[in-house]
Amino acid sequence: MKNSYRKSLIPALLVIILPGIIHAEDIDLDKIVVTPSRIEESYEDIGRTVDVVTAKEMERGGAQNLADALTDLTSVEMSSYGGPGANTNIRMRGSTAAQVLVMLDGRPINNPRDGEVNLSDIPLDNISKVEVMHGPGSSLYGSSAMGGVVNIITRQPPKEGQKTELYSSFGTARTYIERLSHGARIANFGYLISGEYQSSAGFRPNSTLNASDCNLKLDYDFNSQNNVKLNSGFYKSKLGTPGPTNLFDPDDKQDTLKRFFDFNWSFKPDEKTGISAKAYQNYDRLEFIENSTAYTKDTHTTTVRGLNLQLDKQLFDLYRLIAGFEYVKNMNDSTATAKHEYSVTAGYIQNQFYFFDRLKINLGARVDDYSNFGAQFNPNLDFLYTFNESIKIHGLISRSFRAPTFNDLYWPFDGWSEGNPNLKPEKGLTEEIGIDLKPNEYITSGLTYYHSNYSQLIQWSANDSGLYQPQNISSAVIDGIECENKLFISDNLDLNLNYTYLMARDEDTHKYLVYQPKNKVDALLKYHDHNGLTVELKAQFVGARFTNASNNSKVKSFFTLGVSVAKKMKNGITCFAYIDNLLNRQYQVIQNFPMPGFSFTGGLKAEF
Repeated sequence: MKNSYRKSLIPALLVIILPGIIHAEDIDLDKIVVTPSRIEESYEDIGRTVDVVTAKEMERGGAQNLADALTDLTSVEMSSYGGPGANTNIRMRGSTAAQVLVMLDGRPINNPRDGEVNLSDIPLDNISKVEVMHGPGSSLYGSSAMGGVVNIITRQPPKEGQKTELYSSFGTARTYIERLSHGARIANFGYLISGEYQSSAGFRPNSTLNASDCNLKLDYDFNSQNNVKLNSGFYKSKLGTPGPTNLFDPDDKQDTLKRFFDFNWSFKPDEKTGISAKAYQNYDRLEFIENSTAYTKDTHTTTVRGLNLQLDKQLFDLYRLIAGFEYVKNMNDSTATAKHEYSVTAGYIQNQFYFFDRLKINLGARVDDYSNFGAQFNPNLDFLYTFNESIKIHGLISRSFRAPTFNDLYWPFDGWSEGNPNLKPEKGLTEEIGIDLKPNEYITSGLTYYHSNYSQLIQWSANDSGLYQPQNISSAVIDGIECENKLFISDNLDLNLNYTYLMARDEDTHKYLVYQPKNKVDALLKYHDHNGLTVELKAQFVGARFTNASNNSKVKSFFTLGVSVAKKMKNGITCFAYIDNLLNRQYQVIQNFPMPGFSFTGGLKAEF
């Protein structure tokens, strides 16, 4: 049955190829990306499906948070609990949120407590662009990179002179966002400091938000080939947590504090050699405050320290080597799961081969040695074949894994549940084939089919004695198609059309995986003129999703419409207005957590 199903998708894929599609929004062949190989490469030379979303695109589209900026990408599904500051996770290609690796400037930020990243905790004020690599990346980055890798690239100090930006917006539910950034270059030294304050009354009772952040980046060029950077910052928030509509919490709160620093050194002794080093620390404290009956507070603190050393060398015209060493120590101090720690020592290698100026093959692997459950080996093979300027084919076969979290391993016995220190990592094997087309100057296209087998999936279920524990008892088979199209209707008008087909099922029960829509359609119509006016109309359809493993409960499909208008004046001031959920539809992404209705945001941005 499995083989016949996969064969039936091949003719459908060939039919879909004929109309054409795209690889990413605003494709620029001179665009540089780093996520597919850990080194800078031209976008046109990569053999992976990568979307690049720039800060300018986020601003034009009215994105209020990172989830808004990424939600219209193929195979990206946001798990949002609704409203400003509410927990929002990213899923990709049928994965869970813990199976998507999220990084800031190459620094992993998935919390080892639960394996996830709350995108609401990542403000937009310091972002330059976001690279979203579809599919596995464990051969380069290790754990969690099963469904995809999201690499958030932060802004750099100005190349010369100084620059200051002010941003102020107001909107529905008394939502305010204030941002300030200033940077300068003084000889070989550069700096950039940015900060943001956000507050909202929330659209539900007990959903108020107060959040602030500050980031500082310093860099110094010893010469054009030798550079050091220091990046540090914090984010803190106080958020009301109303809970699901069927179990409303009138006064529960959640306090978050995140701090980080990373130090980076890059050196190019010659044109064919690159050496880099990164040292970093992530600190995360999350407090849940219960006020309903008696005051109680649970505090969960994690600290992650890491070191990465890397060498890349163009040994011959046909061969390039990328090799690195990584050490990470994860520490947990929680009122629930107590104190625990483990370390990971890893090494990786990528071999890039170039043949006949048409074929690029990348063969790589990574070994991660965990102090608590041993070694994991994950190889990868991907390729890019260029027929001509109009047709390219890419493909891969790759293994991936996800390590158990502190909660999975050490959740304390509470009478009905308990963690399992004997868990093994989740494992994945993915195959992928795709084509990129540019039949003429008016259309660019891309189509990708992928198949993934996940095994040893961690699932909380009752054991023989009735105690709920996480166990490696589940497996899944996932097939999907990513279809992207960009039409250049005129010099001022573009249309993006994206479609995602997903069939994600439990391999044993054949039931659909939870919160995985079978169909997702995104459309974006953009108008821009030479006088600084930009108008965007955005539409999204997401199919129904099952909310439990037995598939007897689901959230309905939904359709949303949004519009954004911005006008940049000659004096460096931009006026903007955004409307989300223009039709005021009532819908849910997570069961019993309603999403906001019609909402308006307006404001100003000044650059000088």
